[in-house]
Amino acid sequence: MVITFLITSVFFLGLIAIAIYFWQKPRQKTETAELPPPRVASLFANEEPAQIAETRDERLLEESPPIQEHDERALKRAAAEEFIEQWKQAPARNSTAQMLHLAAEADDAETYEKAVELALDVWQTGKISDLPADELQNLLNSEYWILSSQTRSSGAGFVLKRTLSRANRELETVNNPT
Repeated sequence: MVITFLITSVFFLGLIAIAIYFWQKPRQKTETAELPPPRVASLFANEEPAQIAETRDERLLEESPPIQEHDERALKRAAAEEFIEQWKQAPARNSTAQMLHLAAEADDAETYEKAVELALDVWQTGKISDLPADELQNLLNSEYWILSSQTRSSGAGFVLKRTLSRANRELETVNNPT
């Protein structure tokens, strides 16, 4: 009798579970929503080759800096080089700051490195004695940040960082003798 009761109970529980399953199952819609057409996944989609070329030429013009910017950088570099040559003739405290600033504004790591090397060499020989080591160190480091991030992260920028590091070490020993 107990066995019959258990079998009957399991049977009814199974029927109840099946009923609940079908009762909660969502009804099928007879109409399906129309999906939008799939996006074209081919390389050129429906464009003609001429349209692709026009778009590419326009994109290149938008991405490349204007020609004037290149000319302006070349002019600034030439002005900095010219000022560096004039500065070599009569280095002074104020003109050293100007020289380093112009070299940094040229946004050319090699030009700024040349200016740093010259300023450090002239300072070490004592030709600009009224420029303390800590001021020169601050000047070299602060003008460095005028360079664009692209210039600072370039290969020439890496060499410049090494030069500035050496200059900082040399000036640091004067600032803090041990």
